[in-house]
Amino acid sequence: MKDELELYIHIPFCAKKCNYCDFLSFRTIPSVHKAYIEKLREELRYNSELCRDRRISSIYIGGGTPSLLEPKLIEAVMREVRVNYDVDRDAEISIECNPGSTMRHKFAAYKNAGINRLSIGLQSANNEELRTLGRIHSFEEFLKCYQGARMEGFSNINVDLINCIPGQTAATWKKTLKNIVMLKPEHISVYNLIVEPGTPFYRMNEDGLLELPDEDTDEEIDEFTVSCLKQAGFERYEISNWAKPSYECRHNIGYWTEKEYLGVGLGAASFFEDRRFSVTRDLMSYLELDFGAPDIKERLYTEKKELTREEEMEEFMFLGLRMTRGISSTDFLVRFKVRMDSVYGEQLEKFTSLKLMVKDGYRYRLTDRGMDVSNLIMSEFLLSDEKKEELNANKIQEEA
Repeated sequence: MKDELELYIHIPFCAKKCNYCDFLSFRTIPSVHKAYIEKLREELRYNSELCRDRRISSIYIGGGTPSLLEPKLIEAVMREVRVNYDVDRDAEISIECNPGSTMRHKFAAYKNAGINRLSIGLQSANNEELRTLGRIHSFEEFLKCYQGARMEGFSNINVDLINCIPGQTAATWKKTLKNIVMLKPEHISVYNLIVEPGTPFYRMNEDGLLELPDEDTDEEIDEFTVSCLKQAGFERYEISNWAKPSYECRHNIGYWTEKEYLGVGLGAASFFEDRRFSVTRDLMSYLELDFGAPDIKERLYTEKKELTREEEMEEFMFLGLRMTRGISSTDFLVRFKVRMDSVYGEQLEKFTSLKLMVKDGYRYRLTDRGMDVSNLIMSEFLLSDEKKEELNANKIQEEA
C-alpha cells in the first residue's frame, strides 16, 4: 500500500488584512488571482512526480481567504489535484471560508469539487469585537453563511473563534461561545489572541493603546470555555481544538503527529522525505517561475532544512504535548534510542509536581490548566547547548 501524504494548498489573498494577522496574505486584483492559480496548477503538476508512490489522505486549502476567489478557480485546482495525485476515496478535504466572501453558490461549487469540510472564520459573535479585529463581516453575515453551508449539505463544519480580544469581557465571550454551541457545528477552534510583531495590534500595544483583558478575565474565559464545550459534548483533542466524536480535523492531527505533508503555493511549508522546505514568499518571483528550468528547485524553494536529532526531540515534545493524548516515553525511546526522562526528566518532574502535567503509564499529557499556559511550558523543552553537546557525545560513543 502507498505511504500516506497530506497536501496543503495556500491561497494568499484577502479582501482586507486583519489587525492581528501575521500570515502571508495581502490584497490584489482578480486578474492576479487567475494568474496565481495557473501557476499553482503548474506547481501541482511539477510536484506530482515526487508523489507517484504516495496517496493523499487529506487536503487543506488555506490562506489568506480561499473563499475570496471565484469558485471556478478552486474547482480548477481540485481537478488538477485529482488528475495528478492518488487521492483517497475518503480523504478529508477542507477549505477556509470568510463569512464576508462566501455566498451559497460557492458552497455548491465546493461540494461539486469534492470538498467535504469547511472551516469558517467567525472569530466573535460580537460585532464591535469584529470591528476591533478588523474583520470584514458581521455576525449576521456569518449566520447567513453558516445556514447556506448547511443547506448545501455540508455536515462537517468548523467555526474559528478568538478570545482575549481587546475590550472583550468574560460576559461577551460567554455570549459568543453559547451562540456558536447552539448552532451545533461539528468542530470549534478556540484561539487565544497573540499580539504578533509586524501587525497593527503590535504597534498599538507598543504605544499603550491596546486594552487587553486582564489576567483574571483571561482565566475566567479559559475556565468557561472548557466547561461549556465539555457540557455541549465537544472533546478537546488539542490545545485550541474541540470536536464532536469522530470529527477531529485529520489534516491538523497529521501536523501534530509528524505525518509527511507537501505544501504548494506562495510561502507554503513542506515536511517531505525527512526534509523541511518552503516555497518562495515573493509573489512576482513565484508568478515568473519556469517549472521546466534546470534551476527550478533553487528558485522555487527558499528555505530548506534537515533537522538535527536534538531539534527532532524538541519538535517531538512541542507537537506531541499540544495533543490531549500527550506523548509516549516508549515512542521517544524507540525513535531516539535514549530514555525521555534522561533528556527531559527535570521538566517532566517540575510540571507534574505543579499539576500542569500528568503521567499515565508511559504517557505524559498537559492538564487543562497546563494547556492554558502551554507556551510557557513548551519554552522549557528547548534543549540547552550543554544538553545538546551531552546528547551528541553520548551518540558518538554509542556509534563507536
